[in-house]
This record gives sequence, structure tokens and C-alpha cells, in this order.
Amino acid sequence: MVCGKIYVPLPLYNPHRSRRAGDGFNHRLMIHIAFNIDHNYVRFCAVTMVSVLENNKGHDFTFHILNEDLAADDKRVLADLAARYGAACCFYAIAPEKLKGLSISKFQNRISMATYYRCFLSDLLPSSLDRVLYLDCDLLVEQPLDALWATNLEDKAAAVVEDIGYDDLRRYETLCYPPEKSYFNAGVMLVNLDYWRKHNVPKLCMDLYREHPERIVYNDQDLLNYVMQDSKRMVDLKWNVQDGFYRTSIKKRPGWEEKYGPSLRQPGILHYTNRKPWEYENQHPLRADWFAYVDFTPFGELKHISAAMKVKRFFRLLPFTLGLRKRKYLNQNEF
Repeated sequence: MVCGKIYVPLPLYNPHRSRRAGDGFNHRLMIHIAFNIDHNYVRFCAVTMVSVLENNKGHDFTFHILNEDLAADDKRVLADLAARYGAACCFYAIAPEKLKGLSISKFQNRISMATYYRCFLSDLLPSSLDRVLYLDCDLLVEQPLDALWATNLEDKAAAVVEDIGYDDLRRYETLCYPPEKSYFNAGVMLVNLDYWRKHNVPKLCMDLYREHPERIVYNDQDLLNYVMQDSKRMVDLKWNVQDGFYRTSIKKRPGWEEKYGPSLRQPGILHYTNRKPWEYENQHPLRADWFAYVDFTPFGELKHISAAMKVKRFFRLLPFTLGLRKRKYLNQNEF
């Protein structure tokens, strides 16, 4: 772990203690957030980090960044960005042997081995922390996190949001647990670190993979779903509004408006789970939201799409624009 003077660490207060008037803290919370990245995701981590800080200016943050040997320049750019808001960054190097025997099954073209880092949160983070909010780096935090952070985790491993594919019965058949226990998206997890330590969640994940690698399709997400099938707390969908929530097919689901409508209109956390907003093929109706936060980072070049990329995007979208192909996503006036 690197958490020294260069990276402006803040005191590790009780992570869910509200600071009241009279104790000198003016109602501020210390919120701990974890990311797992490699070099390729440093720029995107910066955008997610800024979205957190811009929408939670009343609180303090420490970012815990799990990585495999990030370069000093990568660490410095994230630490300097956090410091502009009075926040801190701590970096935790993952030993390669931790991932020995693991492999990527689904989405090999866009997911690296770094995805498995989140299985080891309780092994890597300080024992003084009893909870941490894990976030993927392909998402935006669009609302204050107070309510999510305050979620009661007593006797629960994590607070999570149902995955868009929760009704795919093949997942349960493959993982060998009943569908009534549901399936969550692991890109947003409020983790009860004390529970993970007590029950040794990292070991349970590794044991499952070693014993039944043929069951693991969605990588670490499958591991965590199986291991925490009886110990998760489902929270409001607005805390992980996934790409699929905006698909035209979603309106075919019974009770669409009641279940999905409020979250689509006011997402607490907007998660680009399919095509990423920086990819030319992305058709997400809220793609522009992501680029609005780029201006607050040192990576302004993300907004400057090459002429060749613009041409590729134009021809990719043309059949949808002309009505020759059916739209995949709802328009903003449809939700």
C-alpha cells in the first residue's frame, strides 16, 4: 500500500459516523470508496472520481485504489485530482500470485484481470475500515451518496442492486443456486468489510473458482453472487442504473414505469455497463453526461474525437437515424 504524504491521506474516521454540530465537523461524513484499475483505466477512473466529488461537496472522501503496479505518474495524476477537492488517495498493489489460476471468461475483449481485485477488498483495505463503497470506473455518481452510505449492513455482506439479467434462468442453472435469491450487478457494492473478514469472503471466492471453474461465466461477479447469495441486501435500483435499463426492450417488462421509470429519470449512479461512452458505437441516451465530467479532469483529450472516429460513428448510427434498423435505446422523452 502507498498512502504517504505525496497522496494527501485524510484521517480514517469511523466510515459511517455522522459528524454533528458541536464536534467541529459540520455534519460532514468520511466516505471511503474503492476502485480496481490498471493503467488503461486511469483516465476513466478520474472521470468517475470527479463525478463523486462534484456531487458530494459536503463530505470528505478517501479513495482506495487497487492496482497491479501502477506507474508513479498514474498515481500522481489521480492523487493530485483528489487533492484539488481536499480528498485523499491510497494505493494498494495486488500481488500477481493472488490471481493465480483465475481467467477471464465473459467479455475478454473489454475486461482485464483487474476485475477480480474486488474479491480481495477485505484482505487489502485497512482493518480500521468496517465498510467501503466499491465502484466500477465506467459509471457516474449523479446524486449525493449519503443515503446509500447509511444503508444498514447488519449481518449482511453487502448492499447491492439487482442485475438487468436477473431473470436469465441460465445463470442460476450454471451457478447452482435458486433464482428466488436473485442476481446482482457487482459494479456498485456497499461492502461490509467486517462481515467479509469474519467469513473470509476472498477465500470462499477462490475456493469456488478452483472447485468449479466451469460454473463461472461472468467472472468475479458470478463468484460474489454465489458466495453472497444468502447475505446481500438489495437496495433501490437508482444506485446502479445499468445500460439495459434504457433499452427499448425494457418497456415490455410488466410494471416497467413503476419499477424503472424513477431511476431512469433521476439516476443516483449511472452505469454504462455495455458500450462505454468513450467508444464510438455507444448509443446510450445519457452518453453526454459522461463527457460533461471530462472537463474537470486532466484528460480533456477524451472529448476530442478524431475525424476518422467521427466518420465511423456517423455510419454506425446512420441506419438507426434513417429508421432502417430498430432503435436499441429509449429516447430521453420516453422515460
